[in-house]
Amino acid sequence: MQLSNFLELEERDTLENVERVQNAVSTEQGYLDYIVQDWACWDDTYQFIEDQNQQYIDVDLQNETLAGINVNIMLFVNDSGTLVYAKSVDIETAEEKPVPEGLLKLIEDGALLTEGEDDSISGFVLLDEDPMFIACHPILTTKYEGPAKGTLVFGRYFDSALLESFKEVTCSSLFMYRADENLPPDFQNQYAQVSKTPGGIVVEPLSEERVAGYFELRDIADQPALIIRADFPRELYSHGKKTLDYMYFFLLLTGLLTGVGVKFALDRLFISRLIEIDDFVTNVRSEKDLSKKLELKDNDELFRLSREINGMLNEIDLAEQELKAQEREKKVLLDSLNELVVFVDPSLNIIWANKAALEHMEMNLEEAVGTYQKAAPGISRRLVEYLQLEPAFVTGGKKSGEFTAEDGKVWFAQAIPVADEEGNIIGILETWWDITERKKAEKLFQEKQIAEVANRTKSEFLANMSHELRTPLNSIIGFSDLLYEQAFGELNEKQLKSVGNISRSGKHLLNLINDILDLSKIEAGKLELDYREFRLVSKLNMVKTLLSPIADRKNIEIEIAVDSKLTSIRADEDRFIQVLYNLLDNAIKFSDEKGLVKVGARKKGDMVEITVKDTGIGIKTEDQKKLFKPFSQVDSFASKKFQGTGLGLSLVKKIVHLHGGYVWFRSNVGEGSTFAFTIPINGDGGSADSGELEQKGAEGNEEQQSS
Repeated sequence: MQLSNFLELEERDTLENVERVQNAVSTEQGYLDYIVQDWACWDDTYQFIEDQNQQYIDVDLQNETLAGINVNIMLFVNDSGTLVYAKSVDIETAEEKPVPEGLLKLIEDGALLTEGEDDSISGFVLLDEDPMFIACHPILTTKYEGPAKGTLVFGRYFDSALLESFKEVTCSSLFMYRADENLPPDFQNQYAQVSKTPGGIVVEPLSEERVAGYFELRDIADQPALIIRADFPRELYSHGKKTLDYMYFFLLLTGLLTGVGVKFALDRLFISRLIEIDDFVTNVRSEKDLSKKLELKDNDELFRLSREINGMLNEIDLAEQELKAQEREKKVLLDSLNELVVFVDPSLNIIWANKAALEHMEMNLEEAVGTYQKAAPGISRRLVEYLQLEPAFVTGGKKSGEFTAEDGKVWFAQAIPVADEEGNIIGILETWWDITERKKAEKLFQEKQIAEVANRTKSEFLANMSHELRTPLNSIIGFSDLLYEQAFGELNEKQLKSVGNISRSGKHLLNLINDILDLSKIEAGKLELDYREFRLVSKLNMVKTLLSPIADRKNIEIEIAVDSKLTSIRADEDRFIQVLYNLLDNAIKFSDEKGLVKVGARKKGDMVEITVKDTGIGIKTEDQKKLFKPFSQVDSFASKKFQGTGLGLSLVKKIVHLHGGYVWFRSNVGEGSTFAFTIPINGDGGSADSGELEQKGAEGNEEQQSS
C-alpha cells in the first residue's frame, strides 16, 4: 500500500511536470496567435493586400523583422485565395529561405484560409522539413473592422532548437517524433493510449531511475501530428523505497528484541493468569453472556486488567448503542453535503447514496439500492463511463477527472476504492462536485491576466514608438518654421501657406505623440511626479493667458474665482498646468460664440477643488460613458467639427489619480458642462488606490447631479 501511494505521488508529480511542458508549447502557440493578430489587424497590412506597395515590403518585411519576432514564415493571401506575398527566413541567421512546398499546397487547398472576420486557425502542420506552429488570422483594419481582405499566415518551425528551449524552460529531457514516421518501440506502445487517456497524458516508468510522460499534439485538422516524451528522475519512488526499507529493518529489529524480552517475562510471571483471562474472554465471546465477571487475585497489572475487562463488558452494550448513533450521525452528515455521494459494489450496483445524489437521480434510497448505476437516471451512466470504474476494482487505483454534461454543467468526479480487512476491494465510493461556477471564475481570471499583459505590452510599444517619431517630427517642424520665416529666401503666398500648413500639422502631430507618450508612461508605471510648491492664482492666470488668443477668436470671456483661503499648493507644477490647460481648452472649444467660461478654485478639507464651467453644447447622457477613455470622442460629428484625438480627458484623469485625487463632471445638452478635479493641497507623492479614486469620482458626479 505504501509503494502504491508513492507510485500515485510519482504519477501526479510527473503529470504536473508534463503539464508544464504542455504549457510551454501552448505559450509558444499563443504568442504566434497574438503576433499574427497584431499584424493582420493593421491598416498598413490592409492597404498592402490591395496595392502590394513596395514601401511596406522594404520597411516592415525585412529578414531581421521576422527573425526579431521569431517567425519563420509570412504568407499574405488575398480574399480570392491568391498568394500575394511570401517570406521565409532562418530565425538564427536572418537569411532568406525558400517557402516550403507543402505549406504552399495547403494554401492552394484552402486549408489555411480563414472564412470570416471572426475566424482564425491555430495549430500544427507536418512539413517535409520540420513540424511547424501555424497561426492564421483574417486581414482587418487597425480597428478590427472588415470586410476581410484575405488571410495572414505566420509559421514557426518546431525544430530541434525550439525543442531545446523547451527543455531549458521546463528543466526536463524531451524527445519528439512525428506521427507519420516510424516510432521507437516505447512510443509505439504508448501512442494508442495517449488519445484514450483523460487529459491526454500517459505516465510510464522507463526504469528504476527514470519515469516518462507521453502526450500528443494534433495538427490543424485535429489529426495526430507529434508525440512527445518527457523524462524525469524517479526521486519520489526511490526515496519511498528507501524509507520503507529502513522502516522494515527498524520494525524487525524492534520486534525481535521486544519479543525476546516479553516472552521471557510472560513465561515466568503471566502465562497461567493470561490463559485464565483468555479462557474467560473465549467463553464470553462464545456464550455472549456479558453478566460474567473475571476475578483474579493479587493487586498487580493483570488484576487491574481483569477489573478493566469487567468494566469493558458493562460498557460494550453502551458502545454498541453509540456506534449505531454514530452511524445515524454519519448518514445525517453525508445527507447534508451538497456533493453527490454514491457507494457501489464490484457489479456497479448501488449500495448507498446520500440525499443530494438521490434527489439528482429522482429516486429514494429503497429504489436506488441494488440498482445498476449505469441504468440510474441523471448523469450517472455518463460519469461511470468517463471514470472507467471496472479497472479500479482490479488495480485499486483512485480515479478522478472533470466531466462536462450535456446541459453544460462541469462536474469533478472522484472514485475511491474501499477495501476490507484482507485488502479485497468491496466497493467504490464516488463523489461528484458541480464546479461550473468555479471553472467560469478561473476562465475569467485567466482572461483578465491575458488582457493585463496585452495592455502593458501595448503601452510599452506606444512609448517606444512615440520616442522614435518625435525626432523626425522636430526636424520637420524646425525646417518648416525656417522656410516660413523665409530664412533661405523669399516664398510666394501659396508656398508660405503650404509651409505654414506643414508646421501646424507637424506641431499638432507632435502634441498628439506627446500625449500618447504621457499616457503610455502612466499606464506602464514610469511617469514620476516632481512635487514642488507654487502659487495657485499665478498658474490659473498663466493658463488663461495661454488660451486667451483662442478664446478671443470666439469672443469668449474667461473668469477666474479663487477662494481667499487658498494661496499655495504643493503638486507637480507642469502636470497641474497640463490638466488645467486640457480642461480649459475643451471648455473654449465646445463653447458657442460670445460664451462664458468660469474657472473656480476652493478648499475642500485638505484638498483643493478646481472647476471649469462652460456654457457650450453639453454632452448627451449616452455619450458621457465615452469620456476619459483614450482616443474616444463623444460622436463622429464632434470629431469632424472640433479638432482633437480624445486623449486629453484620459490624461487628465490619470494625472489627477497619480496625485491622489479624483475627477468628476456634470453636463446637460444645450446647457454646457462642468469638469472638476480634486488633489491634495500638500501632496507628498503618494497615490491612492485606483478603485477608491474611481468610487470618489462617481460619488462626486452623483453629488453634483443631485444638487
